[in-house]
Amino acid sequence: MRKYVLNSFKSTINTLYLPIVIICIFITGLVASRLATAQIEENAYKNITDTIFQTKNYLDYTLSDVFSQLVSLSYDSRLMGLLAKEQDEITPEDYIPLHKNLQLIYSRYNSILESVLIDLNEGDFSLHNSEYNSNPAIQYEDYFRNFEEGSENFYWRNIHEDTIFKGDSNVLSTYKLLTFDNTSAQGIVLFNLREDFFEGILSRSLIGENGYLTLISSDGIFESKVLDSRYKLNKDTLSKLQNSEKEQGQFAFENENNKKMIVVYDTIKTNNWKIAAIVPEEELLSKVNYIKHFTIALMVIMIVLVVVLTNLVIKLMSKPFEKLARQMARVDENYLILEEEMSGPEEMKVLHNGFTDLMDRIHHLMDQIRLEQEEKRRLEFAIMQSQINPHFLYNTLYSIKGLCDMGLTKDASQMITALSNFFRIGISKGSDVITIQEEIEHIRNYLFIQEMRYGDDFSYTIDVNPEILSYPIVKLSLQPLIENAIYHGVKQKRGQGVITIKGYAIDETIRLDVSDNGNGVNEERMQVILDELASPYQEKNQVIGIGLKSVNERIKIQFGKEYGLIFVSEKGEGTTISITIPKQQGG
Repeated sequence: MRKYVLNSFKSTINTLYLPIVIICIFITGLVASRLATAQIEENAYKNITDTIFQTKNYLDYTLSDVFSQLVSLSYDSRLMGLLAKEQDEITPEDYIPLHKNLQLIYSRYNSILESVLIDLNEGDFSLHNSEYNSNPAIQYEDYFRNFEEGSENFYWRNIHEDTIFKGDSNVLSTYKLLTFDNTSAQGIVLFNLREDFFEGILSRSLIGENGYLTLISSDGIFESKVLDSRYKLNKDTLSKLQNSEKEQGQFAFENENNKKMIVVYDTIKTNNWKIAAIVPEEELLSKVNYIKHFTIALMVIMIVLVVVLTNLVIKLMSKPFEKLARQMARVDENYLILEEEMSGPEEMKVLHNGFTDLMDRIHHLMDQIRLEQEEKRRLEFAIMQSQINPHFLYNTLYSIKGLCDMGLTKDASQMITALSNFFRIGISKGSDVITIQEEIEHIRNYLFIQEMRYGDDFSYTIDVNPEILSYPIVKLSLQPLIENAIYHGVKQKRGQGVITIKGYAIDETIRLDVSDNGNGVNEERMQVILDELASPYQEKNQVIGIGLKSVNERIKIQFGKEYGLIFVSEKGEGTTISITIPKQQGG
């Protein structure tokens, strides 16, 4: 083991010195991280506690002030006088001062009061102030179910729907239930508190993205914002807070989504409601994670610096050898260049120059072979095209001669026009690539000529999506496919044949199908066709013609090996040959 580890100065330093330095860095970072984490956790809990304390004091002061107005109004002797009278005995002098006092309270505390109401004997007499122009209707049984004989009967009600004034918002309420001696007279003094007032107060305290403040009472819970279900209190925790006799405290719980939540709470003395801060532990202690990650990153950076600085001097000596080795490792059949000049001892320069000369000679030979192969393939495809065109020209001219002999000069003229257009597009100024629109025009001329020659032996349809007409295609791609459909498809079938040409796009691929309703081929012959199509172009083919082979090879050269011809055939069902090319603009 020692032989291989300590076989060089560099490996000796890396093995013995670097681990000691790394261990010291690790211990220092760990201690610093623990101290910072403890301090951040303490500060986080203190900030939440301070927020709860300040918010509680503000709400306590405000609610106490409002509640004192409710108490003062409830014990007003004029109110009790109204409660003792029958409805027809009440005069304006009895209630106008009371109404003015109600209006004064509403206007003074409008920022928190949504509406105020004095209702006696289930609507026999009512005074109210509200933003809504409606006649309040209150259901006494909803409120007097809490009535306790002999108590003061002041109550607080958590968030609920405002059914009295039929407003479009929810309210919180404080109210006083009124009775008069042992009579059946009853009444209610009700203050509805604005929901947005509490939302504003509780939302001002920013305690994280998903942390929030909430008011908890025995009859419900008020949440300061719309919450994701993952951060809500579960039933057990809510019940624990509602029934807790402690005025303040903190604890943690795991909710139904397995998220650990921190709860810090205090008690509002005016109504004994709990105000609680609920914060995901991961957010409360997010800075702790940041410190941990920062410490780890810092330790990694320090370790890297130590390693780099330790190896800097050693690398100065081994650099020339490593540099040449890296360059030689990158060399393959596609990359035969040593890009950088070599410095170092004279022997290294000689080795580098010799290897560079060798790569230059290999690169030159490969370029020469590539050029020869490309030229050979171009010549072979030129021969293929020359073999296709004269045969077709001979047949067409012979057909034109026959028309002239029969005196059908008009048909002969149309056939000559189609032939000239056919060759005009086929020449296409020497370009190997034309648009699909030009290729379709080319085969229209070809099909017209063939239709003139064979009469009613076959019919054809052309259905090409106009959106693909502007895309390029290798010229003379469709004509050999149609020629194959005529001679090996419809001519071998009894009755009239049908040839269908379709063009469409599939995602980023264009597909051109040439289908016939001929006899088709069986699976064995289809396999032979596919084998010949995949064979090297130099091999002689016995089944598929030179035209189909030429189309397949030219498409692969122009667009890539993943494109070309696809054969689909079934005995007795006809044959479909498809051209696949990429959807790309330009030639």
